[in-house]
Formats: sequence, structure tokens, C-alpha cells
Amino acid sequence: MLPAHRTLSILDPTSLLGREVTDGIARAFPNVQRRLFHTGADPEHLIVEVSGEAVLVAPLSAPDELQGSVAVILTATPAPQVSTGLLAWLRANPSVALLDCTQPGIAGEEAMCVLDAIPAARRGLPWYHLVDPALAAAARWFKALLPLAPEAFHATLLCPASGFGAEAIDELASQGTARLSGGAPRRPVHLPAVLAFDLALAADERSTALEAQFAELFPAIERGFHVIDTGVFHGTLATVLLRCARDVPLERARALLRATPGLRLGRRNENVTATGAAEQDHVICGRLRVHGPCVTAWLLADGLRVGGAGAVVELLSSLTAS
Repeated sequence: MLPAHRTLSILDPTSLLGREVTDGIARAFPNVQRRLFHTGADPEHLIVEVSGEAVLVAPLSAPDELQGSVAVILTATPAPQVSTGLLAWLRANPSVALLDCTQPGIAGEEAMCVLDAIPAARRGLPWYHLVDPALAAAARWFKALLPLAPEAFHATLLCPASGFGAEAIDELASQGTARLSGGAPRRPVHLPAVLAFDLALAADERSTALEAQFAELFPAIERGFHVIDTGVFHGTLATVLLRCARDVPLERARALLRATPGLRLGRRNENVTATGAAEQDHVICGRLRVHGPCVTAWLLADGLRVGGAGAVVELLSSLTAS
């Protein structure tokens, strides 16, 4: 449990991910001191609702305002000059942890990629970069099956608009309205393509970035990913394939997944959808099959909850224990 006297500084809690993270921290650590800042150009205070109450969010005028923090939690990519100043301040205050929830992150290889726990062996400064929410469910499923001695992992990830922020959700809604009215949607600004009632293959750089994150978490595993952007507001769907060194008993795989907190097996004839997974704190695993040494399944999760708010809470608990 995080001690009440510790202070957490959350940057940009008014962002889509920021609201999820701030609410998650408030629920998990109600007595811990929280300071909320925004990094936008607006010098005025903003307001965010936390646990049903309106809370002021001050502008971050200078990194020195973070003094006294045990951890700084970054939930939206700040302007380059803000990132530069923040990293310089963190270097000058090496006991302060950075939990970077943004993609691709502001600290590059200086920050360790993490899933749900702080690694026992720390490298350099206590800077941690959360795995992309699109990959969070698949990585947790893979981690649960590590006792099966996997050799290779492949996944197809169908990603929602929410991964690109609140503005992307509004943009998707506008695209849908335009297409339903027979008009041409505007050129996308926040989304990578016009996605209303459609799918689009993500740029190769996205797949490469996710493979690099997975490789940092599980370096000895052969891997491959396909990433597809969808016209869905919330909820990530993944189809996954795991190849092991020897044949896998189905009941052994089921038992490992049942024993994993935050992951549940889909019920027989359960009709689950990406929207149904939204605002849930667990990963749903369905159609679990074994074919000799291979295990296949589909996964549904709200990446911003499982890989964002949920992961931050787990990491903060782990950070205190480390």
C-alpha cells in the first residue's frame, strides 16, 4: 500500500487517459496526497471531476512545482519544451519516479518498458514507460502462460479511436455523421485515417513499436504483430497465438488463466463485444483452443483501463514495495 504521506503529481488529468488514471489512483489510494497539473499553454486553472467531486488543475508553470513528489505520472504528451524541462528536473531529482503513460513516451530508451510491475533490476533512473494500451491485454495473457515455456507469440490487434485521445473520439463521431448523411468526411486530424464504419491497416511503424515494447518485456520470444485501426470508439480486440516447445494440455492453459488476477475466461455462449468491454477492469479471454504446441484465443479489454489506470495502480504499489 502506498503510504499516505507520499505525494503523487499527475500531469494532464483532464485528458481521456488522465481522467481514467486519476480516478483509478483516487479509488486505490484515497488517503495519498495528489497534486494535479496541466501542461497546456492556457495559464488558467482547469477543472476535473475526481470521485464525484470537482478538483482544480493548476498550470505547470515550472518543473520546480513538482518538488516533494515521490512520482510524476504523465498522461498526455506535453509540448517539446515542457518535456525537455521535465526530464532535466527529473535528472536533477533522481529519487523521483517517472511513470510515462504516453506513446511513444518522452524519455526514449532511458525509460524501462513495464507492464504491471516494477522490474527487480533497475537500470539507471527510476523512469518507467507503460506498454501501449493496445498491447496490454495480449501481453498480460502471454505473461499468464509463461509456465508453458512459450517460444513464439503472434497477435492481431484491432484498436479503437480512444487510443488516440478524446479529440479522436469526437472526430470519429463526425466522420460517422458525414458518411450517414452522404457527405465526405473531413481530412482526419487526430485519427490516422477516416475510420467511421471502416478499418485501416496501421502504419508499419506502429507494429514495429509494439514489437519493440514486447521484446523489452519478453526478450527471448519470437514475435510478430499486425495492428488494425477500427471505427470503434472503445475496446480493444486481439486474436493471439502462442507456440510452445511441447504439446499443451488445454486444462493446464485454462488453469493458468483462471489463476491470473484481472483476467477471466469467457462463458459458454457469452455474447461479448468491444463496447461491452469498455470501462471494465479485466481482460476477457474467449475461444481458448490448443492445437498440439499452439494455444489460440481472442481477447477483449478496455486498454485505457487495463493498460492505463489499472497498470498505474499496480505499478505504484510495486514501486513502493521495490
